[in-house]
Amino acid sequence: MRYAKIKDTAIHSNSEKNLVLRQRWALEYLSLLRNKKNILNIDQTWLGMSDFRRCKWQAPETTNSVGKLSIAPRITMILGIDNFGNIYYSLAQANSNSSMMEIYFRELVVILDRDKPSWRNSYVILLDGASYH
Repeated sequence: MRYAKIKDTAIHSNSEKNLVLRQRWALEYLSLLRNKKNILNIDQTWLGMSDFRRCKWQAPETTNSVGKLSIAPRITMILGIDNFGNIYYSLAQANSNSSMMEIYFRELVVILDRDKPSWRNSYVILLDGASYH
C-alpha cells in the first residue's frame, strides 16, 4: 500500500443511469460520425486563481503552504473544439452568463459562415446543458 492523493468524482458518476446514458451517447455519436457530421463541443470555464500547484517541495521544519491569490476580475474562457481538431475560443474578463454565450455564438457563426459556408448542413453543436445556454 502507499499513501496517495484521492481523486474527487461526482457521487453519481458511475450510477447505472449514467452508465446507460454514456453508452447511448456513444451510440448516437458513432451514428453522427457515420453520417459525416462534424460535432462541435462547446464548454465554458473560468480561472479565478493563478497558482494551480497541488504539491510543492519544502525545507524541513517549515510549513507547506502557499498564499492563495485570486484573480480579480476572473477570466472566463469559452472553448469549442470539433472532431477534426478545429478550436474556437474566447477569453474575457466577465462572468459566464447568457450574454457572454450570446456574444460567443454570434461571433462563432460569423467565423463559420466565412470559413465553412455550408457548415449548417454538417455541424452538430454539443453543449453541457448549463442554465445560461
